Amino acid sequence: MQLDLLISYFFCYAIVGYLVEVAYCSLIEKRFVNRGFLHGPYLPIYGFGAISILLLFQNWAAHPLLVFLLTFVLASILEYLTSFLLERLFNAKLWDYSTYPYNLHGRVCLLNSTLFGLLGLLVIYVLHPLLTTALQRLDIQLLDSFSSAIILVISIDTTSSVVRMAAFQTQLGEFKKKAREIEERLLLLSNFAGNKNLELLKNRLDEELDELKAKLNASSKRILDAFPSITSANEEKRLQFETLRLNAKEWRVKQKVLRNELKQKAQSFARRHTKRD
Repeated sequence: MQLDLLISYFFCYAIVGYLVEVAYCSLIEKRFVNRGFLHGPYLPIYGFGAISILLLFQNWAAHPLLVFLLTFVLASILEYLTSFLLERLFNAKLWDYSTYPYNLHGRVCLLNSTLFGLLGLLVIYVLHPLLTTALQRLDIQLLDSFSSAIILVISIDTTSSVVRMAAFQTQLGEFKKKAREIEERLLLLSNFAGNKNLELLKNRLDEELDELKAKLNASSKRILDAFPSITSANEEKRLQFETLRLNAKEWRVKQKVLRNELKQKAQSFARRHTKRD
């Protein structure tokens, strides 16, 4: 398979995977969920998975059941290895299927592997014939430029995303340290109730702690959307992730209430003006 064409297939399937996963997760959450480790609307794991399926199993297209089983196994191996490597890199398990039936170490589960098997059938029998027809119509020079742009964009995005995740991990550590310092000072000040100057200092420390929490919650929203089941083998970090999830849930509830209030006010305003007219 021509390299430029292979890169283009990879990118297209990475986008398809992103759209499928966002639609699936958004339907379950009943809100838009922006999935994926990278900034862009593509999930490379789907691109690698689709290319692997095509290169390894396309010759077995006459046997759909065999294609499904082979894709099931390949996707499970790929997802398990990806989870393992990312956990080693970031000291955090970015997805966790421990609550799902028939899971392996929380990295893969029967439901997802079955869905990947079905997607493999969709790729070989539906998407790839259509995509092949579309891409082969492109000028060779245009295809070369397209594949070069893909490599550049994904390289920059990957670097940026790794830096973002590393910064988030650093922020978690710094928050823990600063929050502990502030809480120790607040505990010390609680022994001197009644002193006006110390009360002002206590209020400032409370505000500083709230500001730290707000910054951490804001930076965690994208990570939690992309990996809602993120966890860690480290107990303290696991509890931090659980707290951040609760904070994000509370924030979404407050936003929903606020939107409903604004909607009701707008409707009330519209009714009043309609009556005047």
